[in-house]
Amino acid sequence: MIKVQTFVTNSHNTADHNKLSNGINKFLAENDVEVVDIKYSTCSCIDPMGKIHWIPTALMIYKEKQ
Repeated sequence: MIKVQTFVTNSHNTADHNKLSNGINKFLAENDVEVVDIKYSTCSCIDPMGKIHWIPTALMIYKEKQ
């Protein structure tokens, strides 16, 4: 069965992809899965002061090993 896992950092620094990598590596270490693909993206949000923050995200598509 194909599944997806989303990874989102709470960092507002688009250059800080280490948190994404750490989250993905931790997930892979804890689960016996075969990675199909990983898509990286950046989403934006606006804080109450009107400042735009860019947040790095990743979507991993994987299969559970049997």
